[in-house]
Amino acid sequence: MTRSLPVFAALLICAVSVPLSAVPPAVQAPAPFDGRPTFKEGSDRSYFVWRDGDKWHVRWTTMGTERVFTGTVRSTGGQLDDLKRIDVDSELKVIRPGRPARVVRGPAGRVRGVAPGRGPVVASKTEDHIQKVDDHLIRWTTRTDDDIDGFDFKAGDVRALTFDLKIQGQARPQSVEIGKSNRTPESNPFTVRLR
Repeated sequence: MTRSLPVFAALLICAVSVPLSAVPPAVQAPAPFDGRPTFKEGSDRSYFVWRDGDKWHVRWTTMGTERVFTGTVRSTGGQLDDLKRIDVDSELKVIRPGRPARVVRGPAGRVRGVAPGRGPVVASKTEDHIQKVDDHLIRWTTRTDDDIDGFDFKAGDVRALTFDLKIQGQARPQSVEIGKSNRTPESNPFTVRLR
């Protein structure tokens, strides 16, 4: 009994001293990623990942508070093609509608002037970066509040994809939903084995 205590202590020290980055991401089957998850603009503070054939989709949204979304998608055994940021106009609705100019009248109903209007408020994407670093890596840093942002890419001859998805610098599996059933992956980062 006393001999097993030092062995247990040595194993415990080894387990604690292994950095978390050395732990490989959990491997997922591709089937749960089929079909678009249910989400809408400003509905959640999450990532949404799904596939249609060899085309993959990554989206993110918040519930009104600006958040920083960062991450990577890395391929193994093939290259990533056709990276396309979503058309913000097609997936982004106006955050706050504009207001037309209006006539200001005095107490006797006389016109005193014109109050200026205000244009609609939409998020600027000039500070955001979604880029294909090389044939095997996509990296992004974006700020998002109340709208939907993301990108699409193809992974035709890829063996595996590794997703590392962070919100405010934190990787939480409960903030990721995959496929049409809105399932949560086992871990984040995670790897999808395609073949």
